[in-house]
Amino acid sequence: MRVLYLSDPYFADCDFPLVKALKEKNIDITYMIVLSPYNLKSTLFSIKNQYDQNDIIPASYYPEIMEYKNYMNLDNVFIANCISSKDSSYLSLSMTFKIIKFIKKGKFDVIHIDRMLSMWNLILYFLFGSKILLTVHDPFPHSGEKSLRKKLNYKIAMYFTKFFVLLNNAQKKIFCDVYNISSDRVFINNLGVYDNIRTYAKDNITRKMNNVLFFGRISPYKGVEYLCKAMKKVREVIPNATLTIAGGGKMYFDISEYKKYDWIDIRNRYIDMPELAELLQQCSLSVCPYIDATQSGVIMTSYSMCVPVIATDVGGLSEMVDNNKSGILVKPKDIESLASSIIKMLNEPRLLDNMRQYIMNEYFNGEKSWANISIRYIDIYNRYL
Repeated sequence: MRVLYLSDPYFADCDFPLVKALKEKNIDITYMIVLSPYNLKSTLFSIKNQYDQNDIIPASYYPEIMEYKNYMNLDNVFIANCISSKDSSYLSLSMTFKIIKFIKKGKFDVIHIDRMLSMWNLILYFLFGSKILLTVHDPFPHSGEKSLRKKLNYKIAMYFTKFFVLLNNAQKKIFCDVYNISSDRVFINNLGVYDNIRTYAKDNITRKMNNVLFFGRISPYKGVEYLCKAMKKVREVIPNATLTIAGGGKMYFDISEYKKYDWIDIRNRYIDMPELAELLQQCSLSVCPYIDATQSGVIMTSYSMCVPVIATDVGGLSEMVDNNKSGILVKPKDIESLASSIIKMLNEPRLLDNMRQYIMNEYFNGEKSWANISIRYIDIYNRYL
C-alpha cells in the first residue's frame, strides 16, 4: 500500500509525528507540504527565503525543515513549492497540475489530506475523491473566521470526499447532520503529543515559579480577555503569579490596561519553535480559555513538554484534557472558575507533578500515543480505501 500524505505548514507540528509513526509501522508513505509565500512562517518552521522555482522539490532544499532530520527520516518528504501568493494565479494552477502528475506517477493507493483544498487544488477532489481520506481539524469555522469562500470550500470537500476522520467524538453527529454525510463514512481518531518541539528543549532552563502561559494565534474565539481578568483575581491570592501571552494576530480587545502590569509579558508576534520550547519549559501550566473550539494543538504542544493544561469545556477539549489528571476543565467565559482553577494548581505542587507524570504515561507510552493513533489510521487505510 502506497500513501501520499498531503498537507501544508500550518499542520506540520501534528503531521510530522504522525508521518513518523506511520513510517515506523512500515507504511510506504510520501509526505508533501504545500508551501506558498503566505505560509512560510508556520508551526514548526519559519522559511526565510523561499526557493525561486515553481515546482515540487525535495525537503532538503530548505535548511529550516532539515533541522528535523534527526527527529524523522526526511528522504521521502517533498515541497510543492508554489511561488505565487494568489491561489487563483496561473502559477498556482501550474502547481496543481504538477501535484496531479506526481500522484499519478506515484500510483498511490491512499491520498490522506488534512487541509481544506481551495481554488485550483479543488480539482484533486474531482480526480481522486475515491482515494481521499480527509482528516478534518475544524469541522466548522471558528467564531470570527467565517467567510463565503471557506463555506464553499467546505461544501465541495464534503461532497466529493469518500471518507473522513474527526479528531473528537463530540462533534460527529452534528458534522454528519450539517453536511449530510452517512456516519459510516466518518471515523474518530485523536491527536498525539506534538513532540517535535522537544528538538529545541534545553537542559539549562529552570521553571519560573507560578508562571501561567497562553500561546498560539490570537483570535476572538481564544478568549484571552477572560484569562487576563482571571489573572487579576489570581494575583489577589498568589501575589507573585505571572502571565505570559505569546502569539501573533490582532488583539481583538483593549489590551492597553494589561500592558501597564509588569507581571504580564505580552509577546504579540510570531513565536518560533525554540522560543516556544523555552516558554513551555519555564511555565507552571498553560491555559486554553477558548469560547469555542474543535480540538487543540496547543494542548498537545503543552503535553509534549509535560505541561498540564486548564481548558474550557467546549468542542472536543474534554476528550483531550482528563479532568484533574492532565489538567482541569472549566466553563467558557467563567472568570471565577478559571481563576480558582489556576490558584488550585499553582498552590498544589504535588498535583502538578502527578499531572506531568500522567501525561508522560498516557500520551508518550499509553493508549493516546502516536503508535496507537497510527494503528487506527492504518486500519482505515486497509479496510476502507
